[in-house]
Amino acid sequence: MSRLRGRHTPGTVGLASSQAITTCATLVATAMFVAVAGDVLPAAWSSSQSSTLSIALLLNVAIILFGYSRSKDLKKALNAQQEAQALAHRTAYTDHTTGLANRRALMDELVKASSLGRTHSLLLLDLDYFKKVNDLHGHMAGDELLRMVANVLRATTPEGSCCARLGGDEFAVLVPSELSDADANLVAEFITGEIAQPLTISANILQVSASIGIVTFDKSMSAEDALRRADIAMYAAKRAGRNCYARFDTAMETQLQSRTALENEIRSGIERGEFLPYFQPQIDLQSSELIGFEVLARWHSEKRGVLEPAGFLEIAEACGLIGALSMNVMRSALEQARDWPGHLKIAVNISPIQFRDRHLSERILKLLTETGFPAARLELEITETAILEDRELALATVQSLKNVGISISLDDFGTGYASLSQLQALPFDRIKIDRSFVGTLLSNDQSEAIVSTIAGLAKALHLPLTAEGVETHATMERLRHLGCSDAQGWLFGKAMPAADVCRRLGLAAGPRDGVGAEAETVSRERRDHFRRSSAERRCA
Repeated sequence: MSRLRGRHTPGTVGLASSQAITTCATLVATAMFVAVAGDVLPAAWSSSQSSTLSIALLLNVAIILFGYSRSKDLKKALNAQQEAQALAHRTAYTDHTTGLANRRALMDELVKASSLGRTHSLLLLDLDYFKKVNDLHGHMAGDELLRMVANVLRATTPEGSCCARLGGDEFAVLVPSELSDADANLVAEFITGEIAQPLTISANILQVSASIGIVTFDKSMSAEDALRRADIAMYAAKRAGRNCYARFDTAMETQLQSRTALENEIRSGIERGEFLPYFQPQIDLQSSELIGFEVLARWHSEKRGVLEPAGFLEIAEACGLIGALSMNVMRSALEQARDWPGHLKIAVNISPIQFRDRHLSERILKLLTETGFPAARLELEITETAILEDRELALATVQSLKNVGISISLDDFGTGYASLSQLQALPFDRIKIDRSFVGTLLSNDQSEAIVSTIAGLAKALHLPLTAEGVETHATMERLRHLGCSDAQGWLFGKAMPAADVCRRLGLAAGPRDGVGAEAETVSRERRDHFRRSSAERRCA
């Protein structure tokens, strides 16, 4: 910030000119008075007829006094205007919360650095999970955390660096040109290491981290491009696990373009109804009878073919489309399964991001009303992560859903951070063991010990226990011996479209079930329906 100077405004220049003119006039009058005073004053005072000369001398003295007074006033006004200009400059180029440079100041520094013809490094830093601090401890605690991060940057960056807060929880550091790439990497390591230390704010110990993107640039790259590429690298660091740094390379930009194209295709696919429900059978391990299905989304993309969730789910969550996607798939699943035998339950996964929606229960109840699907046949699967993000909201949402008869299961148990107290506090109806333990059950003693412990816990809590990912008869028998009540996996059947479920159940496929496993394409009627709906929404 010390390198950022303001320009003189027209008002300042005018005051300075007026002061200069007044000072010159005063000096001229004073010089004239001194030059002639020795000869003129005695004559003026000794001659009674020299009134004109006396008046001239008095006027000269008056001019000198007025000029001196006016010069003082102008100097005071000039100083006040310069101080106001400096304050306005600081306000325009300083972040008020942290005292660091702001985005405008950083962009000026980037432009200046780019014009010098030397190589510079730019670090772009974003705090991980900063929103949780604001949500759990309030915005005052969040602002205090931002100030502490600013102090970390001041303490860990080399002399001559420009540290800036760009907004929210995003910061930037422009390091001096004499630093090598290795030095810039070392600065990033220092920053991440210091920020990861426990911080005490208002008697609360907070643990946060930062993801940093680094770009090296020279005069061939504009300031905007440097900032954009550092941003791309920063998000690469987040995808790599957070609390680390990543250096920009061109492959990142290619990946971003591909990712953006996929986001646009997902958005269009939702509008066209390309995301369809598939149903994986769930079996009672004691009777071997079919008890229900888990709904799994499949994307029937016109460009990419049929994709499983691994090909689109993470991106749909990241770009905020998971809610619309999931609700569309759920609606279709409820419509298709409504007329199946009444003892078959339908289990639907709820994303942790969806669980942040305070109106989630209302949306689901609206779906049940519109589709006519019985609430008692619907089971919602939530993960441990969804519980931890906001326990009070989770409890309120779960309770409102259970009040109308919907069952709630804890999905992927054993892979997260759920505690016994959380199991007791939230009224779950089922526990599901993650497939990672089931797949290694027969080859890993630790997996068997974990499954056995979870089975004992479920029995003590009087909760049915479902094992996911069962692929062999030996695994099924071992799970039955350990106390698992239900199971699903390829041994009992892969996820299938509604038409194949109807054939398995001996039912005639209805118009809503028209996508068969062998077809693997979206019905033209469904696509046309969603196109018409989208057009109607746009016209409205």
